[in-house]
Amino acid sequence: MRFKTFTLFLVLSLLTLGCSKKAEPPPVLSQLPEFSLVDQNGQAFEREALEGGLSVADFIFTHCRSTCPRLTAHMQGLQTRLSDVPNAQFLSVSVDPRNDTPEVLKAYMTKNELSETNWRFVTGEEQAIREVVLNGFKVGLAEGNDQPGTEAIMHANHFVLVDDKAQVRGYYRANNDGIADLERDLRFLASNPSAER
Repeated sequence: MRFKTFTLFLVLSLLTLGCSKKAEPPPVLSQLPEFSLVDQNGQAFEREALEGGLSVADFIFTHCRSTCPRLTAHMQGLQTRLSDVPNAQFLSVSVDPRNDTPEVLKAYMTKNELSETNWRFVTGEEQAIREVVLNGFKVGLAEGNDQPGTEAIMHANHFVLVDDKAQVRGYYRANNDGIADLERDLRFLASNPSAER
C-alpha cells in the first residue's frame, strides 16, 4: 500500500511539474529593414504596415503548381483558426514580380476565395522583392531550371512569424507540427505583448 501511495505521489508530482513549466517566448531572430512594396489593391505596403500586429508571412507566386497552393491553403486555415486574435495579420509575398502585378494578385485572391480582411498579397520591383526576401525575411530565393516538372522559381516553403515591432520571431515548416508551433508562438506573443528573449 505504501508503494502504491508513493507511486501515485510521484506521478502527480511529475504531472504538476510538466504542467507548471513556464512557456518560453520565441526568440528575436532579426529586424526587418525598411521596404516599399504594393498590395493586391495597388496600395503602398511598407514595413510600418507590420508594426503593431502579429504577422504570418509566406512566399508564393500565382502560377506555381507545387508548394504554393498548399502554402495558401495552410495560410487560409491559419487565418480562420486565428480569427479570435484581433491583431493577427497575414502576408503573402510574390517572388515573381514580373508576372504577379497587383491585378494578378487580386484575381488570384478572388479565384481562390481568399479573404482580404487581414491578408495582403504584395509585389514590387524585382530588386525590392529580392532584397526583402533574401536580406529582410532571410529566406531562400533562386531561379529554377527549365527541366520538366520543376518550377521556374525556387523559394522558401515555410512560414515566418513577425512580431509587432517587425522583428522575425520564428520559421515554421508547412506541415501539421510546424503550423501547430506557429499558432502556439503567435498566441503566446498575443497574450504577452512585451515578451522578448
